[in-house]
Amino acid sequence: MVTKTAPFVVADIGGTNARFGLVVGKDGDRYEIVAQERFPSGDFADMQALVAHYLALVAGHAPKHVCLAVAGPVGGDQVHLTNLGWHFSISELKESLGLEQLEVINDFVAYANSIPLLPAEAVVQVRSGQAVETAPIAVLGPGTGLGVACLVPSGKGWNAIGCEGGHIALGAATERQRQVLNVLAQQLDFVSAEKVLSGSGLPNLYRAVATLRGETPRDLSAADISELALDGEPTCFETLSLFCEWLGGVASDIALAQGARGGLYLGGGILPRFLEFFLKSDFVKGFTQKGVMTGYLSEIPVFLAIETHSALTGAAAWLDSHKV
Repeated sequence: MVTKTAPFVVADIGGTNARFGLVVGKDGDRYEIVAQERFPSGDFADMQALVAHYLALVAGHAPKHVCLAVAGPVGGDQVHLTNLGWHFSISELKESLGLEQLEVINDFVAYANSIPLLPAEAVVQVRSGQAVETAPIAVLGPGTGLGVACLVPSGKGWNAIGCEGGHIALGAATERQRQVLNVLAQQLDFVSAEKVLSGSGLPNLYRAVATLRGETPRDLSAADISELALDGEPTCFETLSLFCEWLGGVASDIALAQGARGGLYLGGGILPRFLEFFLKSDFVKGFTQKGVMTGYLSEIPVFLAIETHSALTGAAAWLDSHKV
């Protein structure tokens, strides 16, 4: 089946990479997304240059409808991408690209929108539980930043609601976390969850852990830290272990704030890279140990989505339901 506006373009534009695809049809709940491309976001001067580059690649299909899922808050005509420093007007971008329709949504709204459409093989169960079908589902994912969204049930399915929950203040639940947080507070102007529990934040966490261990921190990227942790390097191993445990605590904070007894879905580009390590980590311990709310959290199931183009699927579903 071909959607009304097909073919149309969807994109997931993060602080590190931009993924594009061309939607040419739909079979049940599955969108057929072809001509998928990934570009380093920083290779382009601005949003117009990036989108125009992909449109030129698929010019033979003459797409006039585009949905961009971007890493940043979206509201009104003006959009600012938090981790890229880009600023653009939706109406001006639409006109300059010669489009009939341009939808811009938060990337985690797109990701959340894809959750009900994911096939079973695209999801790994992290923790079993008993989901309440009428309750919201929390969506959380560390990528370049830390994305947060919520799925709220409605009579027609689910409504995806975005927020900036990744920027909440990071709290400590254990003595080691308190020690690390004290060091981070000396190094950063404000210690948000994203400043620690993300690709851009993992080096901050490493430097604090190294400092506490009496070591001189090395200049390591998030990928370096993860790779060294998997090889058993002690400081990086502790860093990545603490990352997983702390992520569990923040995930339970989000679940409590959203009343997400329908479940928690994890996504983002980081966790699938060290899936086995993550599944053996103290994430579940961090998630469930919540004082008087431990019982409340005890039945909330947790899943990890490992499909790399989930946000493209979510953006396709969004545009398909917002045709003009």
